Amino acid sequence: MKGNVSADRSPADLSTTPTPPPVTVVQGSPDRGLPLDTPPLGAASGPLEQGLLFDPPPLGAEPGPPGPLFEGLPPSGAAPGPLPPGFAPGLVDPALSGAPLHLAGVGPYGSFSAPSPRERRARTWRALGAFVLAAATVIAVVFLAARGIGARMPVNGEAFRAMTPVSRALLLASRSVAEGAAARVLVAPEVFARWQGATPPPEIRHDGYASIRGGVLFTPETFRPTGSSYDLVIHFHGNTQLVRESAEVAGLNAAIAVINLGIGSGAYEELYAQPGVYESLLADIDRALAQRGLPTPRLRRLALSSWSAGYGAIAKILELRRGIDALDAILVTDGIHCGFVPDHPSGLNTLQLASFARAAQLAAAGQVLFTITHSEIDPIAYASSSATASYLLGAAAGHPVERSPALEAPPHLRLRAAEGAVSRKLEKQMIPTTEATVGELRVRGFRGNTPEHHMAHLLQMASTVLPELVERWREGGDPAPPAR
Repeated sequence: MKGNVSADRSPADLSTTPTPPPVTVVQGSPDRGLPLDTPPLGAASGPLEQGLLFDPPPLGAEPGPPGPLFEGLPPSGAAPGPLPPGFAPGLVDPALSGAPLHLAGVGPYGSFSAPSPRERRARTWRALGAFVLAAATVIAVVFLAARGIGARMPVNGEAFRAMTPVSRALLLASRSVAEGAAARVLVAPEVFARWQGATPPPEIRHDGYASIRGGVLFTPETFRPTGSSYDLVIHFHGNTQLVRESAEVAGLNAAIAVINLGIGSGAYEELYAQPGVYESLLADIDRALAQRGLPTPRLRRLALSSWSAGYGAIAKILELRRGIDALDAILVTDGIHCGFVPDHPSGLNTLQLASFARAAQLAAAGQVLFTITHSEIDPIAYASSSATASYLLGAAAGHPVERSPALEAPPHLRLRAAEGAVSRKLEKQMIPTTEATVGELRVRGFRGNTPEHHMAHLLQMASTVLPELVERWREGGDPAPPAR
């Protein structure tokens, strides 16, 4: 046509500019063998194939009216505006389509602007500042709560210092939030109990008994320890159920061990004359108490008790003990005996009473409770319990002690366990005759010289010697320093 010439005046090529085939994007991955190459030039493009996103406009031509996918986009060169609904800039992958990624927001189909390094640093500093502000707020709240709560904290300083740092923080936080149920959730149970000023009582098994060397261990109904520490009575010689019931009737808060080795005192003396046997018994009792529910048992106070021949065990224990047992009381019912020595002023073999004499002196100084009951029985072949009691009073006081008449009789108890021990018609009342006291050494004599009178000292121990121990060990009282 006229006017359509080239610079060298040759006719210009006015044929239509060839249109490149549409770009085909195939979803898949090379490892699956799916093709990622575009179809060859000149191949016809069909309707939307799998993975086809759009057909670009012809090269060199102005974009035509927007299709359904890009309806509402601004024309080329127009200022970028808001993206139309449903449009996502990431639909087109430049790596697959070969088109450059527009970062300035001026592309014909819309785009986004990547943050600059300066803006990224600004965002990082803003996030860090928010975190520091939040942490400072938490620390300030805890500090102010601790200052406000410290003055009214029921936990004493020693207990609070014994807590771990985590437990202290939880304790303060729980107290600042609420008291009661909320604190139990936030704080460990043992810490909460310490906060309340008490330790939760352990769950002790009270039925039955545990076997120990030479006897049994009872945890009577009256045994209610508040923690791992416990009081203990070791009784030598006597009906086991009777001793347990006596402790319960007297209201004694202690574990009860009952040891029976034979009829005479010789069996008790021979066993406990062996070094370490007594300490092994204490360790055995600790293991038995742990089995019955007392966590990490720790002996607090100990009483050695005996009736009749059982005094032989106490004599040897007092002689050989290592002083690690927190001995606090000695209870002897109608049972201390010894041989005769004509050359001695008292006529008694005092060497056999040496360990009891030292205990009587400790009792006179108030370091232990030493209480003795005796009958009027005279064994003839050896010294009576009345004669030995008089000697121990003199050894404690440093001179002979006159006894005064006893005025008040203890109450007579009828125990269920005693029904099979002695006939009801032969059961004797405890009628006092004399009494004397030197410090914490207490001696009481009772009427009677028959076997039934002798048995009454065991049957009635819940009304004679055990009430004195209960009074000494009354809950809340501090134990005396252990006797050495």
